[in-house]
Amino acid sequence: MNRRWLSAAFTTALTAAILAASARPAAALDAGDFLKVSGSVLKNESGTGETVGLRGTNLGGWLAQEDWMSPLGEFALVRTGWTATASAGNAALALDGDDTTRWTTGTPMNGSEWLRVDLGAISRFNRVTWNYTDFAGGDYARAFHVEVSLNGSTWTTVSTGAGSATSTVTTADFAPVTARYVRVNQTGSAAGDWWSVGEFNVFNDDASFNRSQWTASASGGVDISYMIDGDVATRWKSGADQTPGMWVQLDLGARMTINNVTLDTAKNDAAEGDYPRGYTVQLSDDGFTWAQVASGAGTVKATNISFPPAAGRYVRITQTGAGDKWWSIGELKVALNKDDYGLQLALDQRFGASGGQAIRDAHEDTWITEADFDNLAAMGLNYVRLPIGWTTLLNTDGSWRSDPWSRIDWAVEELSSRGIYTLLDLHTVPGGGCPWGSCGRIGPNPNGFWGTSDYQDWVEDIWEAIATRYEGNPAIAGYDLINEPLLDFNEDADDVAQKSAYYDRLYDAVRAIDPDHVIVMGAFFGYSAIAPPATYGWTNVVYELHPYDMPHGADWNAQNQLVTDQLNALPGLLANPGVPVLFGEYSLYYYDDVWARWMAGINARQQSWSSWSYKVRGTDADGQGYWGLYYNRPAPVPVINSDGSATFVKKLQRFATSTFTQNERLVATVAKYAGGLSTFNPIAIGRTAWTATASGTGGSGTLSGGIDGNSTTKWNSGADQVPGQWYQIDLGATQTIAMVTVQTPAASATTDYMRGYRLEFSTNGSTWTTVGAGIGFGWKRSISVTPQSARYVRITQTGTSTYWWSIDEVTMYSSY
Repeated sequence: MNRRWLSAAFTTALTAAILAASARPAAALDAGDFLKVSGSVLKNESGTGETVGLRGTNLGGWLAQEDWMSPLGEFALVRTGWTATASAGNAALALDGDDTTRWTTGTPMNGSEWLRVDLGAISRFNRVTWNYTDFAGGDYARAFHVEVSLNGSTWTTVSTGAGSATSTVTTADFAPVTARYVRVNQTGSAAGDWWSVGEFNVFNDDASFNRSQWTASASGGVDISYMIDGDVATRWKSGADQTPGMWVQLDLGARMTINNVTLDTAKNDAAEGDYPRGYTVQLSDDGFTWAQVASGAGTVKATNISFPPAAGRYVRITQTGAGDKWWSIGELKVALNKDDYGLQLALDQRFGASGGQAIRDAHEDTWITEADFDNLAAMGLNYVRLPIGWTTLLNTDGSWRSDPWSRIDWAVEELSSRGIYTLLDLHTVPGGGCPWGSCGRIGPNPNGFWGTSDYQDWVEDIWEAIATRYEGNPAIAGYDLINEPLLDFNEDADDVAQKSAYYDRLYDAVRAIDPDHVIVMGAFFGYSAIAPPATYGWTNVVYELHPYDMPHGADWNAQNQLVTDQLNALPGLLANPGVPVLFGEYSLYYYDDVWARWMAGINARQQSWSSWSYKVRGTDADGQGYWGLYYNRPAPVPVINSDGSATFVKKLQRFATSTFTQNERLVATVAKYAGGLSTFNPIAIGRTAWTATASGTGGSGTLSGGIDGNSTTKWNSGADQVPGQWYQIDLGATQTIAMVTVQTPAASATTDYMRGYRLEFSTNGSTWTTVGAGIGFGWKRSISVTPQSARYVRITQTGTSTYWWSIDEVTMYSSY
């Protein structure tokens, strides 16, 4: 299999540009590459040939969208009933959903311009945006203040600021307010530029959903306030068996835009069975005139109800079924969720099936192209996990799309031609297989999939179709049946049994058609969350783990300990239950050394890994620079319920990978281990001859405190962090340097870390080469570099903070 990987001479700490130039062409996959399980490893030649460790990444955000990483878009307030006026011009053009039209002042800005929008009803919101995306770069507000009013005559300022020549969208964030009118006043001057607004939007983000402003009522029953007290263990009870016409109602205190209602009860409580046997959801602005937005049947314990965005002050859920159970609600919530299912519902409602598909096509044709497959091949990766949303294959009613396979087939063929396997990952399932947006639908535990037999039938149909289509295809590494299946954050034996039984149902369905491909089972959050293979007689299976420690992303110790724990546990897992392990998703944040140790450790056991993810639109400012091999595309995303089709498409087409930033160090580190390298052995450079200088030193710090190997000493800047502060080390002689770590003293680990850095090398102390730059992230920053010779090392602080910059220790390594 070495023909598919870069030679070792080329994989050691090279930049992606060198990798691309140096990669040997990969041979296309053929029948001899068919993978099967052999003991605790994968082997080609249908399990009889060479051992193969799968090493790759996820093509996330392509066929299954997530709002934080891909341009899924965002929901604004529904504009129904809005009117706009302005100091001049046709203000209605700011609300037409078309970025190619604009409201404009028609004259240069002089500080007297304004745009006012009547929302049609008293509403709650916390953010407004306006853009000039398709017009001249000078048409932004030089200064502004945003005012709100209940009556259109008495105004309160909620935000002040200025637009920017580098951003086509101006955003004003503020604490949630209740108002009917919004006015933006342009208060700056620009001799030659008009003020233009292509589109104006208002948002009620999570902060606006303050339940203390809600009141609940019902047609009967007791303990009404318990529905919104934040405690699922307390509950409203109908006090009588369910009959049609029972209702509960929320007054949100103001009109809000929502697309979700959830009804939840306590786990393992008798109330789990008190779900509505049928329901309708209606919204109203006045409590008298109602519009229905959803209907259906409830599910055991938790009922998750999604619908296209709609606006109202009052929300009424009416029970339409009959049964011998009371109707009980532990918690009643409403939300405006940004998830793949919500996107699809909105597209279908606004543009119809063909129009919605055209928008999906624009995204999918842009997000991944042949050039992306070339990037993967240049890194020496031999496998891709391909997350697929169920809405890629099915319509929301469960019927099959007219062309569900073309992009999957294309990806499999293109990757195979480059010697890269594809793991087909059903990343989202109808109703949601976990409570997060990553599973396609935000919701409660358990989410809707686990209590809805139709949804479970649909997924069985999907896997039968996949097995039929790809049976015998050697380019397919296997079938990943359900991404991150989770019934509860604290799954008990019954939950695990239910999940495992459904896995067995899918296993049997696939095996009846395809007896040979590997089947991947999600062990989420660990092997205790799935039955051992012997329980059901599963063979040729791989168990998948997703080792994340998201709450402690900024702590090097926590990420390093995560790796230690996972690698220490791996031998035991390979012995019992004795099947191969796929570490299918992970991110180890900004720690190059931890990434390297992780991949080396997995390779040493001949197991498989795939980082999350290939590309993300987030930036270093969001802490997302190490979530993607490509990142940093802060372009405007679609406003799902406001943008017209042409504007929607145009925004999506701005997210080609060529517009992103390559994370060169992450790419180089991953590429180093893509060929199977199984060692991580950092060699520290001795400090004996080192001396330090700095832009300044203060307090109890000393110049030598940052290089003396003593954790009780330190250097610090003696002043709040500002760009340009520096700390410089003379190594005493020229050395080869492959990695530099900068560590903050433990006592000030959360405050005195550098907010940004530029790392420079020099052989003579006067001519400098920048070898790395980025954000500070937590108390210890490990920075890998292309190995090169230097005698002098300078770390320049490039961020701003009200805390000093302190260094406990700088360590350098000649290799790792």
